[in-house]
Amino acid sequence: MPPCRSCEDFDLRSLLFHSAGQDAQSTGLTGRLYSDTNDYRPPIPFFHKLHDSIIGLKRSAEGGCEICELLWITWIKTVTKPDITEDWLDKTFLGEVYLGCSGWIASRQGSPYITLAQKTTNGTARILASFEPFADRDELPSDGLDLLGRSIYEDPASKGCLAVAAEWLDSCLSDHEKCGMQADTEKPLPTRVIDVGDDNTPPKLITTGGKLGIWIALSYCWGGDSVFIHNDSTVADLKAGIPLEKYPRTLRDAITITRALGLKYIWIDALCIKQDSREDWAAEAAKMREVYSGAIVTVSAANSPSTQSGIFSPRKLGLSKVGFDWKSEEKSGKVYLRSGSELWDHSLQTSALQTRGWTLQEGLLAPRTLSFGQQQMMWECPEHQADEGGRITQPTQEYRSKGFIQQMLRVGRQEVAKPEPTLLERLHIRTPKAEEWWKSLAIESPYDRWWEIVEQYMTRFLTKDFDVLPALSGLARAFEPVLKDGYLAGHWRKDFIPSLMWSRTPRYPADNSSRFVPTIPSEYLAPSWSWASIIGNLSAMSTTWKTRDALATSALKVTEIIDVHTVTKGDDPFGQVVSGELKMRGRFFPIKVLPPVWSLDNQFPEEPSDLPNLSSFERKVYNEARLVDTDIYERYQNHKSHPDQSYGAFEIIRWKADPGSGLPGSDFLMLESTGKENEYRRIGTVRVRKNPQPDQEAVGPDTYEGLILENKAYEEVENSKVKKKTITIV
Repeated sequence: MPPCRSCEDFDLRSLLFHSAGQDAQSTGLTGRLYSDTNDYRPPIPFFHKLHDSIIGLKRSAEGGCEICELLWITWIKTVTKPDITEDWLDKTFLGEVYLGCSGWIASRQGSPYITLAQKTTNGTARILASFEPFADRDELPSDGLDLLGRSIYEDPASKGCLAVAAEWLDSCLSDHEKCGMQADTEKPLPTRVIDVGDDNTPPKLITTGGKLGIWIALSYCWGGDSVFIHNDSTVADLKAGIPLEKYPRTLRDAITITRALGLKYIWIDALCIKQDSREDWAAEAAKMREVYSGAIVTVSAANSPSTQSGIFSPRKLGLSKVGFDWKSEEKSGKVYLRSGSELWDHSLQTSALQTRGWTLQEGLLAPRTLSFGQQQMMWECPEHQADEGGRITQPTQEYRSKGFIQQMLRVGRQEVAKPEPTLLERLHIRTPKAEEWWKSLAIESPYDRWWEIVEQYMTRFLTKDFDVLPALSGLARAFEPVLKDGYLAGHWRKDFIPSLMWSRTPRYPADNSSRFVPTIPSEYLAPSWSWASIIGNLSAMSTTWKTRDALATSALKVTEIIDVHTVTKGDDPFGQVVSGELKMRGRFFPIKVLPPVWSLDNQFPEEPSDLPNLSSFERKVYNEARLVDTDIYERYQNHKSHPDQSYGAFEIIRWKADPGSGLPGSDFLMLESTGKENEYRRIGTVRVRKNPQPDQEAVGPDTYEGLILENKAYEEVENSKVKKKTITIV
C-alpha cells in the first residue's frame, strides 16, 4: 500500500540537514564521559505535522499506510493498559502528532533519532517513540553518509558482516593515532595458542616457546561443565588437530572469526590452559594481563551463555522494510526507520557474558574489543566506538571507556598518548606526563577507579569461589606500577584504612528478585578484613575517596597499623590467597553479647530472654548485627563459633566531621574471637554519629528512638576511658 499523504510529504533528508545545520550549543550534561558538549544540537520535535490526533495515526495505520503502521505499533507496544479504547486514547493522549528529531551531540552520536511526538495542550513535546534512520549499505546516498545508519546483517556469520569487522580492525591499525597506528607488530605469543588453520587444515594447539606472533583472545561464558577442554586425555588430539566441525559452537565461531580477520592464532582459556593442573592454571592466570592486553583484538561472545550456544546466534531484528524517499537531486533509494528504544550498549551490559567474573578484566585489558550481541556487532577501541548499524556509541560507565583519557585531556593529547595505549590510560589513570592535567582537573585518584571496578566485579558470578582474586589479578597487576603500592588481597596498602569499611548487600537470583540465598564459600578465600572473603555484592566502596580525602583534614588518628600481610598460593602476589593477618593497635570496646547468627535452618532466631544489661553503644552494635547485610551476609559466612567466644568493636576512624553527613562520629569493625589470644575475625561494621536533636513527630517513633540511641552511643564512645589494645584480625 502507498503511504498516506502526510507521510509522503515528510522530507526526512530536510529534517536531518536542518538539525545538523543548527548552531552548536552547550548542554547541561555533567557526566564526565559527556563533558565535551560544545557540539550539541537541540531537538526539533515539531518539524512535520503528521496527524491531528493519536486516533488519526491509528486509523491511518489501519487504513494501510505502512509507515503509520510502523509508528503506531512501535508506540502502542509501550502502553501497558490492558484494554485500550479509542475513547481512552483520545482523552489520555491529547494533541497533534508530529515527526521531528531528538537533540544530539554530533561527535558522540553521529546522528539524531527521529521522534514521534505529540504537542500537548501547554505546547511541550510528549515523545511517544524514537527511531534510527538507516539505509541499505549498497544504497547509501552520498550526501547522507554521516547522518544515516547502515542496515544490519541478518546472518552474523555472513561474509558481509565479518567484512565490517575486518574493516574496523584495519582502520584502527592504519588510521587511529590514539590506538597506535600499525600496532600489529608481533609480540611474544602466550604459552599456548590455537593455530586456526584453514579450510584444508584443522585447528591445532601449539606450544609457542615464546616465539613472536599476533593473536586474538576470546572472552566467553563456559556455561557450566565442558568436556572440550585441555587436559591429559585430550592434549594429544588437540595438538594433532581436531576438525573444526567437532568444536563446540562458540569456539568454532571464534575460530571462523579469526580466519575472517586474516589472523593465524587465537587464545582460548579452556584449550590453552591445562584444566586438570592447578599449577599450570595458576601460572597462566598470572599472565592474563599480557594475554588480553597483548591480543590485537578480543572477541567478546556477548550473547553466548555457554560454549554450545555459539557466537553467530540468529538475529531477530523485527525491522519493517518501509521507509521514505531520500529527496535529493541524485537518484537514491529508500531510507528506513528502526526502533530506537533498544539501547545497544545496555543490551551488551545485560548479556550473559557480563554476569561472569573473569570477563570484566578481559574486556578492560583488551585494547580493542569486537562484541557479538543479540542484534548486532559492536566495536570499541580508544579512538572509536561504533555498532554494526553505523551509530557511534559511548560506554555508560567511566571505567569502561577505552579512550577516556583522550576524551578528557584535550590539551596535550599527543604528549599523553603512547604508541599503544595502556589499560591505565584507557581507564583515565595518570601517566607521568599527564600528572599536571590530572591534578588540575580534580579527577578521582587511581584508587577510586579501582574501587569502581571492584564494585562492578562483585555483582558478577564465578564458577569457582577461589577465583575471586585471580579473576581480578590482571587488573591489579596493571594498577600496581602506577600506584607504586603494595597489594593485599584486593586492597592497597596506602589506601588501607578507608578501604576496611566495605560492606556487602544481598545478591538476588535472576529467576526471583524477591528472594536471596546466601552461600558459604566452598573454601578459604581471603582474610576476613578483605572484601574478597565472602560472597555477595559489594557496596560502600565508591565513596572511599571522600573518606580518603577527608582523613587529612577531618579525621583523628586513632589506629596504628603495626603489620599487615598476606600469603598467596604460588608465586603470584596478585593471585589466590591462603592466609593473611592484620595487626593493629587502637581502642577496643568489648561487647557482652550479639544476637544469634542467622542460618538456613533458623531464619528467624529468637533473641535471648535473659539479655544482660547493655550500654547504649553495646545496644547499637547488637542492633547492627541483626541487619541483613551484616547478619545474613557477613556473620553467616564468616562466623566460626568456639567455647567462651567473645566480641568487640575496634575503632578505626574518628571523625570531626564525617565526609558524607558532616557529623562527628566513629567507624568500627565488628569482631568475634577466634579462640587464640587477642586474635579476632571481622563479622561486620558499625558507624556511630552524633545526630542533631530529632523531632519525634517529624521522623516517627522508631527512627526517633534509633537516633536517640545512636547519640547516647556516641557520647559513651567519646567519653570512654577504654585503653588501647593490640589485636590481630585474620
